[in-house]
Amino acid sequence: MAVREVERDSLVAQCSAELGRLIKHGEWPVGARIPNEQELARLLGVGRSTSREAVRSLIASGQLSSRQGSGTFVVSATPVSELDRQIQRSDISEVFEVRLLLEVEASRLAAHRRTNADLEEIMRSLSTRQSAASTADVIEADLRFHAAIVAATHNSVLITLYESFTGTLRATTAEIFSSRDQWSAATVRRDEKAHTDLYSAIKRGDPRAAALVARRVMVCTVPGAPTS
Repeated sequence: MAVREVERDSLVAQCSAELGRLIKHGEWPVGARIPNEQELARLLGVGRSTSREAVRSLIASGQLSSRQGSGTFVVSATPVSELDRQIQRSDISEVFEVRLLLEVEASRLAAHRRTNADLEEIMRSLSTRQSAASTADVIEADLRFHAAIVAATHNSVLITLYESFTGTLRATTAEIFSSRDQWSAATVRRDEKAHTDLYSAIKRGDPRAAALVARRVMVCTVPGAPTS
């Protein structure tokens, strides 16, 4: 393991940065338990109190989690923002409500601003979604389809905000689609048609229709979703 011994000034900050570097580069992947306090102090060439404070700093940033009796584990490869932590704590209905707001407006903007390259990417992900052989493949293709629509807005703030939901969206989409194998044929057809209609509305540059269909897409796939 290539660990860089740190200088004596700003030790806690430097140790935190070095531990963060090791985590980011996969030395300790997400889910791994990091060495104990004594071993970290030895690796970094500092005292135990310094390594302890460095670990606390990464716990505060959301990268590490301490489990009593088990040790300290990596929970994120990069610092986690307060927004990310709030999203992770939210239930599926709250995530859906925010996603509905974002996706309806994103679809409207995409119909205004999409380029030919955007349409190609949306169509590519839609085709992959339609031909997916497993529920897991449908989930990944569905996420790419909606992300491609958001990208077609060319609004950097909206894109960044949507990307912050990616992990939670994957989890909630998996929960929603977990029973897809039990969906009736009519429900599957309705879901697929709604996604195709959304692409068509964006392609023909119809913002109003795109927004309406985006809401229908969400209602098709989320039981109990609000219709207005």
